[in-house]
Amino acid sequence: MADSGFPIDTSGYVPLKLDVNARELSQEQFDQWLKTIDIMRDVIVCCTAISAGRGLAGHTGGAFDVVPEALLIDGFIRGGAPIYPYLLDEAGHRVALQYAFSAFNGHIPFSDLTDYRMAGKGLYGHPEIDVERGIGFASGRLGHIWPFANGIAMAHPHLSVVVLGSDGAQMEGNDAEAARLAVARKLNVKLLIDDNNVTIAGHPSEYLPGFSVEATLAGHGLAVNSGQAEEFRDLYARVQNALIQPGPFGVVNRRVMAPGVKG
Repeated sequence: MADSGFPIDTSGYVPLKLDVNARELSQEQFDQWLKTIDIMRDVIVCCTAISAGRGLAGHTGGAFDVVPEALLIDGFIRGGAPIYPYLLDEAGHRVALQYAFSAFNGHIPFSDLTDYRMAGKGLYGHPEIDVERGIGFASGRLGHIWPFANGIAMAHPHLSVVVLGSDGAQMEGNDAEAARLAVARKLNVKLLIDDNNVTIAGHPSEYLPGFSVEATLAGHGLAVNSGQAEEFRDLYARVQNALIQPGPFGVVNRRVMAPGVKG
């Protein structure tokens, strides 16, 4: 059944509970992951489309894209992995993902998602700290979060601090400084970077032909792995490997924005 006032059926959503030391998922876990990906992506398309239809903009693509890796981190946290319990995002316009988690985790009814970006409703276009909605950080614009993640990692050295990154944010100078500090202090910060070759200025491969997220991070001294984000078994293996390694790690996930959505 769909939530009253919300047109998407979310009844098939069952949160993952994962062992961070498991090298691969069981077939049952893998199938459930695929199902939750589809349901959450449908919810994000719905609420962002309603917002866009009202002329408020929606920013569907980024939030839609990072759902698979976000669900893995949520599953590892539920499985007891030593991970800071808020999934930080350095691309604040992907906030529809945070609100979707608010609904799936029971902080808000799904019907509230239809007020995404509406004035006075609290579902802002970039995240602001809101304990009642389960939002544990304020993002600023692109590239603002990594320095703060470093501070969290210093305060909680026994935890991994996971940041959803983007190729656009990685072009910012404060990310470069944060990377060098993370390496120098051996901070347990894990960057899951959506490398979709899209920024507001166009395609970086065309206007910055020498730029490489992977090479840049490696140049700062981070351990890095990269691969195709929608190859899900490989994505799991790369994320899991990053989490069990000590110190900072960059996981570069390449995908075309909004995979599977025509147009």
